[in-house]
Formats: sequence, structure tokens, C-alpha cells
Amino acid sequence: MNGSLRRPGLLALCGVLLLFAPARAEQMPLGAETQIPLLLKVLTYDRNFEQKAGSELSIGIVHDPSDRDSAKATDEVGSILFKFAGKTVKKLPMKYFTIEFTGAADLERFVKEKKISVLYITPGSAKALAAVLKVSEDLKLTTLTGVPDYVRRGVAVGIGVVQDKPQILINLTAARAEGSDFDASLLRIAQVMGQK
Repeated sequence: MNGSLRRPGLLALCGVLLLFAPARAEQMPLGAETQIPLLLKVLTYDRNFEQKAGSELSIGIVHDPSDRDSAKATDEVGSILFKFAGKTVKKLPMKYFTIEFTGAADLERFVKEKKISVLYITPGSAKALAAVLKVSEDLKLTTLTGVPDYVRRGVAVGIGVVQDKPQILINLTAARAEGSDFDASLLRIAQVMGQK
């Protein structure tokens, strides 16, 4: 009888703890179908866009294959980018690649080989974030994400939500370190952080 009384008490305690557990900081408040068109538009406000992209816009979707959220986001972002096949961004054709993050050296090699100029960083990539950002800074790649916390941690551009509406997030310090120069008209409507 003692054991049967303990079990419901333990379950109730677990339920209470779950209520007060912090939400994952790596969540995307908006789906890829909302994010991607906005992020592609943001890229056109970078005065250095054409110089960085070269003859075509190549986007790498960086993910951790062992993380379920990361794998799911990669599929979502890839399916939306696939719908943009044949379209251009500032008259440049666009293509994308999925990149399983296995280390900074492999990422750098792949980026150079495929001439990638933009990295989209999926949720579930927190452990790899510092290494990815080091590569992006060294190679002057623009970083994008749908995870607002990643922008606070050094990704250049992200999408969040304010009052149930999409909000463009710009980490100005990170953007400049990656070689981007965003137009003032974009900065006026974005939530800007990391200013010096």
C-alpha cells in the first residue's frame, strides 16, 4: 500500500517540475515557410551581397544529424528552398546544400568546395555554434537562423516574433565581422543588437 501511494505522488511532482522547466532556447518561433522568404529578402539589403555571393547564391543548411529538431528543421528549410528553384535573388540564381556538422575543418572545406556564401544554422546546433561562427567570420559568410537565441549568441540575421508578428533580428557586430553592410532602411525596421 505504501508503494501505491508513492507512485502517484512522484508522478504529480514530475508534472509540477515539467510545468516550471525552462523552454528550450533553441526553438524556432516561426516555421520555415515564413522565415525563408524574409531571410532571402534581408540578404538583398546587404550592400556587399553580390560581392560575397559571386555568380550565384549558394546556401548551406548546417545541422546536427543526431539532433531530432535539427534534422526536422533541415527538412523544412530544404523543402522551402527547393520551392525557390529557378528563382533569383538580386538576379543571382540560387542553390542550397545540407551540411552535417562534423567539425570546423570539414565545414570550411565543404564551404570552399561548393562556393557557399550563406549558412543557415538550424536549432539543435548550440554545441557547434562557436565553431560555425568562427568559420563564417574567417570566410566572410553570412549566417542566418530561425532561432532568436542564436542571434544573441553571434549569428548575424534571424527571425523572431514580436506581438505575434515576424521580427527581423540583426546582430550588427556579427554581421560586420562576416563582411555584411546592411542598409539603414533595414536596420530601422529590425531589432538590432550587438552595436558598438
